[in-house]
Amino acid sequence: MTTARHDARTERFAAHIEAHGLTRARVLEQVDESFGDPLLVVAAGSVIAGFGNDTSDLDLYVVVQDDVASTLPLMSYAKSARIDVIITGADQLMARHAELSAGAWPPPTVSPGDLVEQRKVFDTLSRFGLGLPLDGTPQWLDWQRRLDGEITGWLRAWYAVEAVRMRSASRALADRKPLAAALRAGEALIAALERHAVTKGERYFKWKWVGEKLRRLGDQDGMAAFELAMCPPLTADEAPAYLRRAEEVLDTYLSDVDTSGWQLCLLPAAGTAWRPFGEGHLVSRWGLRAAAVSEDSPVSAPGSWTYHPGEAWHPDVASLFAEDMLWLGIRSAP
Repeated sequence: MTTARHDARTERFAAHIEAHGLTRARVLEQVDESFGDPLLVVAAGSVIAGFGNDTSDLDLYVVVQDDVASTLPLMSYAKSARIDVIITGADQLMARHAELSAGAWPPPTVSPGDLVEQRKVFDTLSRFGLGLPLDGTPQWLDWQRRLDGEITGWLRAWYAVEAVRMRSASRALADRKPLAAALRAGEALIAALERHAVTKGERYFKWKWVGEKLRRLGDQDGMAAFELAMCPPLTADEAPAYLRRAEEVLDTYLSDVDTSGWQLCLLPAAGTAWRPFGEGHLVSRWGLRAAAVSEDSPVSAPGSWTYHPGEAWHPDVASLFAEDMLWLGIRSAP
């Protein structure tokens, strides 16, 4: 039931376990069978992606028949190596895969929790799909190979939406909080560069390695853009020039992204409340910050506010967003 891939992943796995005096069989022994017989075992993480070192832990992602209540890794120490085993139930994993395969990104409705959950799904499925299968049934090994072929499209869509979302946030903040706008522009650049790296074959779903991905690709322009993203301005006076440069670079990396069917969606952030205040309303969040709005303002009551990417926002909507009282997402336009 075993499989071997004669590629960089196989070589990285072999080099890592040999450095710790381990064998493939000894690694597989670290999989606790208390939750059931393993249907699929995949070595994943920074070691397999090529960014690990001798002290990095080796992640084993395992599928068993029944659902597992906890997602905490089961750690073991074999000789000098640390091995983290993450066990997932088959039905739970299939449901995540089916949900991701059935829908497009961005979805027709979106909320802050959706992004958190979607990131978790991407993280789990990408570990299985991009890792090195060590053992498994024929059915599950076929599933792993199919997943490997689907991941590039999913990740490109995810990063495109994140880049446009952060770029839109930066534009909304530019006049009110230029330093915050610069930080959002940097995040947009990181997402755009991640999408670029995925297109070039660097698909590991961990943004902290984007610089190493670009270096491995020999992409000097990408490295310059990465440096720009990681070195935001220190003063408000420096922010406008930084934002102009970031916009130019984002135009380069996002020129092929079609946003015509997308819609920016702003929703009240958690803890935001509206109360009557004189002739208008007082909008506050957790009682720590507040803003007064008039009775005829579009944000005089809780709701949702939508714009097409690139469309100007109402000043009151932008003001509440700048005060961290509104959350910004992107959905497919109705």
